[in-house]
Amino acid sequence: MQFSNRKIVRFTSASLLIGFAALMAIVATNFWLGQRAQSYFDNAIEARDIRVAAVELRNAMQTAEASERGFVITGNEIYLGPYETAKAGAQRHMQALQTLLTSYLDSKPTLERLSAIIAAKFGELDQTIALKRDHRDAEILAIFRTNKGKALTDEANVFFSGIIVKADNRLTSGVVEQRANSAWLRLVSAIGGFVIIAVVGGAAYGAARYTRELRDTHDEVNALNDKLEQRVATRTEDLAKERDRAEVLLSEVNHRVANSLALVSSLVKLQAKAVGDLASKEALAETQDRIFAISLVHRRLYGSANARSVDLDEYLTGLLDHLQTSMRSQVHGVSLSYKIEPIDLETDISINLGVVVTELVTNAFKYAYPDGVGEIRVRLSRLPGGQADLVVEDDGVGKADGAPAKGTGVGSRIINAMCISLGAKLDYRDIQPGTAAHLVFSTKPRRATAG
Repeated sequence: MQFSNRKIVRFTSASLLIGFAALMAIVATNFWLGQRAQSYFDNAIEARDIRVAAVELRNAMQTAEASERGFVITGNEIYLGPYETAKAGAQRHMQALQTLLTSYLDSKPTLERLSAIIAAKFGELDQTIALKRDHRDAEILAIFRTNKGKALTDEANVFFSGIIVKADNRLTSGVVEQRANSAWLRLVSAIGGFVIIAVVGGAAYGAARYTRELRDTHDEVNALNDKLEQRVATRTEDLAKERDRAEVLLSEVNHRVANSLALVSSLVKLQAKAVGDLASKEALAETQDRIFAISLVHRRLYGSANARSVDLDEYLTGLLDHLQTSMRSQVHGVSLSYKIEPIDLETDISINLGVVVTELVTNAFKYAYPDGVGEIRVRLSRLPGGQADLVVEDDGVGKADGAPAKGTGVGSRIINAMCISLGAKLDYRDIQPGTAAHLVFSTKPRRATAG
């Protein structure tokens, strides 16, 4: 009997040790993949900035050249309006490229040549503008016939394309790595889960065998000596207490595991608090609102019996209440009202719609009322033919036609991307006073397409 108990204890201890090792392997893998994800995020941000700088530099050159050509052809100074702005923008974006491309190997010769091309190109543009002002058209024509300007532009475009391709390749390689890391996480989690299940089964088997042997021993002791009955009862009571204590310990372990998983989500918020720059804090706050708009869908799904659709009435109400609370801490005097009809929508469409609502409402809070007093209204109504109309309107300063996007412009690009995913187009209407943003989208389920 003693030898059998010792074997069971050893078996159970070994099983628990293996289970703990499997759990630590899963936690370590999650931590390592989290570090790799952060590194990929930093690289992706840098590659995006490089691509944006290259594209903006190319656009600035094209704008400056178009402005110069318009002035040379017509002699009208109005064509030179964008010229100085484009020139200054080109210099700024060139400096940004010189800073960002330091992490790329063999980037120095490229930067030196591209800088020389930009300087030569703008030197030629300045020269032709000066000649036009002096009415020396013949000299301008002679410069054009050399085709030097076209050659500089073509060579610059080659460099721009190379820089953009390198940035895209960097993003692509990061995506491939993240997919591989995700596969590793699934594999480790599957193996760890299998090991933990095996450990639980082994522990259950050991406990069952141990209980059975105790019961047999109890019967044997009762048959041999009634005096031992009290001792066996006491031992049984002690075992019951130990079992209850083990159940409490298991509950505590489960609680700590849940807290550890929640900690992973809290790291993003801690990172935002650690940033000192105000612009970075605002950008991270906007990012958190976008993340909330996405996470709120999943929270609704977790508490819903249907995981394929979302009730927009509940979802958008919770989202708008969150945005109102969040923005009131930054913008005082602006109120938010809404009227949402109950509509069921697919999960991915609901996520896209939630991001659009977040961006439109946030922009209205920040820019519609410079004096800080006004109202923002949100309406969602059903239309005939399986469509719905989302309206975000204000009575503020309005949106000038052709005016550039305020802020960084990231929100506008996000809205455009989400509208493309929805298969819809955002329509800004001047309601005097204020602006109304209309988005008409389909509420019909999308058919799955063959891959």
